[in-house]
Amino acid sequence: MSVEGSNHPGFIKDAPAENFTQGILTVDLPSEFGPKTSGKVRDIWVRDGVRVMVTTDRQSAFDRLICTVPSKGAILNMTSEQWFRQTQGIVPNHMIAVPHENVLIAEQAAEIVPVEIVWRGYMAKSATSTSVYSNYVNEGRRKIHGIDFPDGLLANQRFPMGLVLTPTTKADEGHDLELTEDEAKEIADKVGGFGTWETIKNASKRLFEFGSRVFERHQLILVDTKYEFGIDKNGKVILVDEIHTPDSSRLWKEDTYREHFERGENPESFDKEILRRWLAEHGFKGEGSVPVVDPEIIHQMSRAYNIPFLLLTGRNMGNSRSSQEIKDAIVDYFERN
Repeated sequence: MSVEGSNHPGFIKDAPAENFTQGILTVDLPSEFGPKTSGKVRDIWVRDGVRVMVTTDRQSAFDRLICTVPSKGAILNMTSEQWFRQTQGIVPNHMIAVPHENVLIAEQAAEIVPVEIVWRGYMAKSATSTSVYSNYVNEGRRKIHGIDFPDGLLANQRFPMGLVLTPTTKADEGHDLELTEDEAKEIADKVGGFGTWETIKNASKRLFEFGSRVFERHQLILVDTKYEFGIDKNGKVILVDEIHTPDSSRLWKEDTYREHFERGENPESFDKEILRRWLAEHGFKGEGSVPVVDPEIIHQMSRAYNIPFLLLTGRNMGNSRSSQEIKDAIVDYFERN
């Protein structure tokens, strides 16, 4: 099976073509949709005041495009769709319609708050240099994001002080930068007005607590997660981007967590940490050439994304999507609306 959208060599100029043999790399729309912007995962157009977001199968790690993971895009999009519906009573979100498993039609925020809201419940062992674990263990820091962490914390331990809020900048390129809560408040209130940060902080904490309860019912631990917010045309805070996906969240298998922790092992995880660890073990942390990824790792990634979706929805996402059908679904939506 050939990768969909492989006629766009710019996407894969820094990674081996072997890493992109399956899945949807990119999607193109007719010229009347205007220019396309592409993030790490999504292709985006803005038309008639709404945002057209196609979630592809692109997989990044260490701020580099690494590979494609079959079905990943559909799983991310449909996971967010479910959570957007379930949490709209906590905070409004930007979702308007989902005309295809890979497509979200969303409200175009008047402003994006350039802060990533990250809540953490555990000292998750991570290969990223910006993680709390890396700063605590590798850098020997005890004050991180303005929070005083006690001595003696172990990898993958639940934080004794409960949930911690670790905001970062939202960088268009390169690494996000660590923020204290006061710094995040200054940025958010400058964009949305006084009180914006308190609204975001309180809403995001409620989202995390609600998500944790739902995941727990399905034998999963919501370890940490990222939220992004915008300001709508009426000046109200809205949730944007994605929510509680394996890309934005770290998920562990609950029933085997204690056993792995007591043995000093990493928990069974269902997120992109699988790829990060493999890359780090093979000497890649964002610098130099992207290595050819073992096909078994890509298979493990596809399985890791699918399992939480299966547990939450009872659905198993297949591999039948194509860039053409995604394009057709978007065009049809706008013809009907």
